[in-house]
Amino acid sequence: MRAMVINEFGSENVLVSAEIATPEPKKNEVLVRNYACGLNPVDYKIRAGALKDLFAVRFPRILGGDISGVIEAVGAKVKKFKAGDEVFFSSPLNANGGYAEYSVVSENLVAMKPTNISHLEAASLPVAGLTSIQALRDFSSLKYGSKILIHAGAGGVGSFAIQYAKYLGAKVFTTASPKNFDYVKSLGADVIIDYQKENFVDVCENAGRMDVVLESVGEETYLKSVQATREGGVIPSIVDAPNDEVRILSQRKEIKTDFFLLTCRGRDLEEISKLISSKTIVPGHIEPIQFYQIPWAHTQLERKAMRGKFVLEIQVN
Repeated sequence: MRAMVINEFGSENVLVSAEIATPEPKKNEVLVRNYACGLNPVDYKIRAGALKDLFAVRFPRILGGDISGVIEAVGAKVKKFKAGDEVFFSSPLNANGGYAEYSVVSENLVAMKPTNISHLEAASLPVAGLTSIQALRDFSSLKYGSKILIHAGAGGVGSFAIQYAKYLGAKVFTTASPKNFDYVKSLGADVIIDYQKENFVDVCENAGRMDVVLESVGEETYLKSVQATREGGVIPSIVDAPNDEVRILSQRKEIKTDFFLLTCRGRDLEEISKLISSKTIVPGHIEPIQFYQIPWAHTQLERKAMRGKFVLEIQVN
């Protein structure tokens, strides 16, 4: 099968095209013919070796955790799915991903694709959706009437998180550049902060500080997020673990904060599918790309020069 792989850690130049054997499903796995694969910042972090201390990476490695496609074959003990089912899923970080024509995955990690969206749209959802639901519902216990700041509201996670927070009944503050104001407003953002001109800490303090901050920028922004959060608040960080300065201030304010990593889980994808099917949440902006554009897309992700998600088009719907 055709794939884009890495054989070593490095820059975007280590991404190379390859022909490799099509995987075979084990007894509890399904073989999926991939139609589309969403790209995420974690892809370039794995490629660069930034996460090698968290999990082992075997070469050649196929990146890409957001996948939508059609089941080609099922293992002997698979009960929930059959060949021909249209599905979407998030591939675990320690497994091969979707920069390829086929993937194998445990049936417990898979859900039926919403019928009202395309494979390209479905492939933009798993990582963003799972991160948002688990970070806001589970880690943060976000409640009706809570105030939440979602950094980078026009990004892949931000686009989903704004909508999910509104679904839970929260008042949503978000940071964005002026070119994305209309976009994040259309997603439901109540207060839009121009991060290029405004100090988000001042805005949050004037609003009585935040109950929850979804931290997706890191470094000095993480510390400022602690300053913008009320005592006893919550900050799930999806980019960095708290450094000493962040930890000391958060402990002083009794703020719950830590590095948050999603759990691949089919039942949460089923919830996402229901929210999409009911149009409670709509897929964010996507930009389709082809295999040869993957290295370029990695550079754009590293520069954070993207609204929504890049989605690799593998098969034509």
